[in-house]
Amino acid sequence: MKKEHPVGAVRCAARLAERTGLAVEAADIDALLRAGALQVADVYTKRGRRYDLFRPEHIDALTSEQVTPVIDERLAWVAASLAPEDAAAAVGIGVRELATVAHDRQIERGRFGRYARADIEALAAEEDLAEQVRLDRLVTADQAATELLDCARRHFDIAVEAGWVAPKLHHHKEVGRYRTVAVPLYRTGDVEALRELPDIDWEQVRACPKGEKSPLLEIVGGRKASRAQVIRAFLQGFGADHHIEMWGWWVQGPDVWEIDWERIPGGPTKADVEAAIEANPVLRQHRDVIQLHSDVGAAIRFARAMLAPGAAVILDTETTDLYGAVCEIAVIDACTGKTLLDTLVNPGRPIEPGAAAIHGLTDEQVTAPGVPTWPAVYKRLLRITKGRTILAYNANYDRHVIAADCAHHGITRTRLTRSAHWADVMIPRTEHARSYRWLPNGGGHRALGDTLTTREHLQRMTAP
Repeated sequence: MKKEHPVGAVRCAARLAERTGLAVEAADIDALLRAGALQVADVYTKRGRRYDLFRPEHIDALTSEQVTPVIDERLAWVAASLAPEDAAAAVGIGVRELATVAHDRQIERGRFGRYARADIEALAAEEDLAEQVRLDRLVTADQAATELLDCARRHFDIAVEAGWVAPKLHHHKEVGRYRTVAVPLYRTGDVEALRELPDIDWEQVRACPKGEKSPLLEIVGGRKASRAQVIRAFLQGFGADHHIEMWGWWVQGPDVWEIDWERIPGGPTKADVEAAIEANPVLRQHRDVIQLHSDVGAAIRFARAMLAPGAAVILDTETTDLYGAVCEIAVIDACTGKTLLDTLVNPGRPIEPGAAAIHGLTDEQVTAPGVPTWPAVYKRLLRITKGRTILAYNANYDRHVIAADCAHHGITRTRLTRSAHWADVMIPRTEHARSYRWLPNGGGHRALGDTLTTREHLQRMTAP
């Protein structure tokens, strides 16, 4: 008779149920394993999840006397427990809210993720629990206005501005691939407490037609200058006084304002800006949310400096493989975009299929008559980069492959291998965009096209 292969718990349960007539489930097979009545014969892994496999002959050797207590224990627990959805309904709260309450009360979930019925009954007996959970629920500004106060959002914004209610926390929501926004969330109880504020006729507020002045403005004395307006007015005035550009950005996540500025000889220092903030009584109230200097400001200054006449060149390479030999190189003037070098390079080795699929270059192209080898290209590269900063979208990579080619051809003393002569564009571009991951260059994976794309990034970075 042919020996059967090991099978999973579900098939084991069905096999055992058919033979014994008992209501066996996969969970009972796991319980028999924990009790020592079974052994794992093999393991099957799918999508990172492990599944134990058992020998059919071991399943066939189990007796009803071994299986019945396991089934009875499972049924007893099911009878004495509740699934999370049923438990939450019994308490009158949501499933996630129940999980939070259970964690706070150190109530643990048992087998199958179920709660002991006695624990749930004890929670349900607490008269104020469901109401307290409801008051602690977090809502957005729109929900607070329309669902809890039954008014237009603009009225709720005035209450927030007046300090009558404040966000409990901020939820960070991803918008697109590279950005997040911080959404303020308000506690339900805090919002409902607004209904009890003296001197506010909410019926009058709700009846206020769109376009008319909110009755709440009479109570708060009109709209106050927002934090943004105060900070922007300072930037404009301070910049005009010192004949420089001042920049300011609100960063949603930490809820801070970053302030930066153009650096000129004899211009204001950080101490000068701090002193001006302290001397402004209105702005001083917001000092705890103002940060001087920023990665964005540094990126702007970097881009402007690199695009100055004679300051830098932009370089890009294509290679035979990841960290392979250079098979194409291009260099342009960062200021004008003029092409200074654009050539294929005979790498002296085949182009790997993966690299060819990216840049499209073939061995026939780079070994054609007239295509220079690296030593010849190197001499031209030295000349056109002299006295310039060498920019690359991923400077460490391009410097590494150039250094490797120089070493391969016995060129051991060259400034092209020293990091002091290079500067990276990817990092400041990513910081300028406030991205939490490195942004791709986005060029066509040919050397000249990628240098031109890199220059476009620099040009965009010059603007606040």
